[in-house]
Amino acid sequence: MILHLFFIFIVVNAKTIVANQCKTPFGSNNRYDVMANPVAMTIGDFNNDDKLDLATANDVFNTISVLLGNGDGTFQTEINYTVANNPLSIAAGDFNKDTKLDLVIANEADNSLSILLNKGDGTYENQKKYPVGINPSGVTVGDLNHDGKLDLAIADNGESSVSILLGNGDGTFQEQYKYDVGGLPKGITVGDFNGDNQLDIVTADNGENTVSILLNRGNGTFHNYQSFHVGNAPTSVNIGDFNHDNKLDLVTTNQDSDSISILLGNGNGTFQKQETYRVGGYPQSVTVGDFNDDKKLDLAIANQKDSTASVLLGNGDGTFQNQVIYIADLFCVPIISGDFNGDKKLDLAVGNGGADNVMILLGKGDGTFPNPTNYHAGVSAAASALGDFNGDTVLDLAVANPGENTVSILLGNQNGTFRNREVFPVGASPVSVTVGDFNNDTKLDLVVTNFDNYTVSILLGNGDGNFRNYGEYIVGPNATCVAVADFNNDSILDVVTTNQGDNSISILIGNGNGTFQDHDMYEATLNPTYLVTGDFNKDNKLDVITANSYYDSMSILFGNGNGTFQKPITYLMDGGLVFIATADLNNDTNLDLVVVSDSPDVFVIFGNGDGTFQDYVAYELGNFAIAVAIADYNNDQLLDIAVTNNYGTSVGILFGHGNGTFDYHDYVSSTAGPYPSFIVTGDFNKDMKLDIAVTNAQDGNVAVLLNSCS
Repeated sequence: MILHLFFIFIVVNAKTIVANQCKTPFGSNNRYDVMANPVAMTIGDFNNDDKLDLATANDVFNTISVLLGNGDGTFQTEINYTVANNPLSIAAGDFNKDTKLDLVIANEADNSLSILLNKGDGTYENQKKYPVGINPSGVTVGDLNHDGKLDLAIADNGESSVSILLGNGDGTFQEQYKYDVGGLPKGITVGDFNGDNQLDIVTADNGENTVSILLNRGNGTFHNYQSFHVGNAPTSVNIGDFNHDNKLDLVTTNQDSDSISILLGNGNGTFQKQETYRVGGYPQSVTVGDFNDDKKLDLAIANQKDSTASVLLGNGDGTFQNQVIYIADLFCVPIISGDFNGDKKLDLAVGNGGADNVMILLGKGDGTFPNPTNYHAGVSAAASALGDFNGDTVLDLAVANPGENTVSILLGNQNGTFRNREVFPVGASPVSVTVGDFNNDTKLDLVVTNFDNYTVSILLGNGDGNFRNYGEYIVGPNATCVAVADFNNDSILDVVTTNQGDNSISILIGNGNGTFQDHDMYEATLNPTYLVTGDFNKDNKLDVITANSYYDSMSILFGNGNGTFQKPITYLMDGGLVFIATADLNNDTNLDLVVVSDSPDVFVIFGNGDGTFQDYVAYELGNFAIAVAIADYNNDQLLDIAVTNNYGTSVGILFGHGNGTFDYHDYVSSTAGPYPSFIVTGDFNKDMKLDIAVTNAQDGNVAVLLNSCS
């Protein structure tokens, strides 16, 4: 039987039944949406309210996004403006001398600049375009001819030149003139490199592994360039006095060598041989500032491949300490620093092209920034489960690692930290794990699905955190999810798995001594990925519901109470389903569902208590959810939904109102790690607040986020 669940898209703004006491259990929201693929960013007070604002250049839809700051580290919803094709760089300056910051954008595919004049309130006039060289990739601002009017310098990647446009002081610019530089310049900035009080120009030459220096003659014209070697494929360049000798030095990001180069200035326009430092993968940009208030300049780098930011604290003598890595979001490119919350400590803003957002990392003033606490779990850490495995009344973690065919046990400490993992071998490619007492010895055991060899592994617990492998049992092919419950009402735990390979579920009836009977298989629907158990028709018999990823559906198999099941009833959904969870979301004593599909939506489906379900409600989160956990995260006695966003680095919270609706507008994202997948909830530090643990498959870690609600 196939039933249809009709789509209802809403933006929820229901009245709160009980006032939420806390909206930031795992830290303040630190992500702000912009248009697709922010590749460059600038900073300034665009509306003259003494609060720093941000603007990004977004190269997919040819826009810029302006985010006005609130002065507390948060930002308003973006305002978008159209510019020309493929904007790659953005800078701010007062081009018409009205004390309001205007914007300039380099448009690579259009061979142009866009000038947007500020109206005075942080909004901007329509663009005015100026032609420049071929494929402009960078733009910088400065008074190059000492006439008190801001001028522009542009790195023309397609013809290895710099274009100069002198400003008229009224928001218009003169016709360009050009200077040759090294091959394929990408980054560009200005500074006085020879102590003559004239602004010189430096470019990062991506095609020649050099920087080019153009020394100013004093009238806005420049000498022929000099080149200095840096790392492989430099993408950006920045300046600062790194060794306190009152001479400007250079730093470049080198994408092909995963490094930065430091070139100390001699004060005469020349530079010493580079010193290199290792950073993350494919570094794209660098910002300079004193992050730990020691009067020494530090560096922060955006690493595109790793989706991280590297912070290197300066020693004040031109050398730097080893990097400390912070989680950003997908495919980060631009990074910039400023005091966004008015605490006199430098913060970071990172533009993330893969997530189409700007992420704010508020500085602590000691050179550190917020970061989740990570624990190594294993290769390709997939799913996790919670339980007290050593009898100390503290929750521990079990993690299935398909990349190394193991389960890791991380024993918890009473303060919310975890010990180094202990490893136990299981079958081939374990992708799911859950907990139960299978031999009735009051010690928790584990069952693990092994995707590649069509089995489940049973690990019996010793009660001290150690486990012994008690054998494998055949199930259907490519088992993806496992759950335990008493399906035949004999007070002994049984096992159920979803089997993608033959579109079935397997039921293994437990014998109560840690062994199981041979599995019975029941038809599901195409590609069952996940499952939940519960009494959905209130007949005191446990049922199973599967989330089916290929058929865009979920299937309910009603239990007969003796370990057997009826034929599935299939509900059609919108998109392939990858995860399902159950709880009573609207306090009517009927079990409801939260379903995740291969889309940016999370679906809430109310149960009628007779095994049927109402039309689903969709919450569009803007990210691709992969798993959810239902719990009360802000201590208001109402159930909330935590969502891991697999195409990103975050976990978000939808706060519940108690009537089955959730606060879409107050959706809060917190950093978890790259490509977070599975999520579990528990009180890890025994403070009566629910914490979360998220597995991150890419780096094989578990991120633990402790609840900070009071």
